[in-house]
Amino acid sequence: MKFEILNVPSYWKTEMKQKYIQLYEENSKLVVLFPGKNYPCDKPILHFAGTSALQSGFDLMILEYGYQAARTDLDVNELQRVIEDSHESVQRIISKYKQVVFISKSIGTIVSGEVHGKLEIPIKHLFLTPIKDTIHYINKFNGLVVYGTKDEIFNKEHANQINIDNDREVIEIPNANHGLETNNVEESIEILSKLVRIYMEFLNK
Repeated sequence: MKFEILNVPSYWKTEMKQKYIQLYEENSKLVVLFPGKNYPCDKPILHFAGTSALQSGFDLMILEYGYQAARTDLDVNELQRVIEDSHESVQRIISKYKQVVFISKSIGTIVSGEVHGKLEIPIKHLFLTPIKDTIHYINKFNGLVVYGTKDEIFNKEHANQINIDNDREVIEIPNANHGLETNNVEESIEILSKLVRIYMEFLNK
């Protein structure tokens, strides 16, 4: 296993430190993690998505956004800059891979959809707690959507706008909020365990 930090310049005039883990040199499988607005990749549901990817034989790229590296807030008008920075980061490594999965959360589901649109390769998506504006990308690309029934940002009405077919599936997590947690610690751990099973099944299809 090889661990690297890729220093990538960002719009925010600071370098993003993109973590890149290669299981072995000839590996042709890659997972890229796209964080949420205020949900970095070291938080539980993305951390365990990454470890599930490694356990399933994928190399792993763990993204941070330029505003996160600069320790500042995101102005929604600067989202295009996040997309451009993320595309530049992914483009540095993606050409060697034949099987690519994007795992994204919240606003990261838009970033991953836009980055996919800039790349001319097939990519499978796992959209975690998407937002309303993600529906366009969900219906355009293949993948799995996971959201909580107590999510204050993405609800059943939004989920009903997704075109379900053999390449597109939606999983509801009862009582979970936008962080896929509840106010009960034990229940949140049970949800996390369920998510890991979902990750492993999705990655090993």
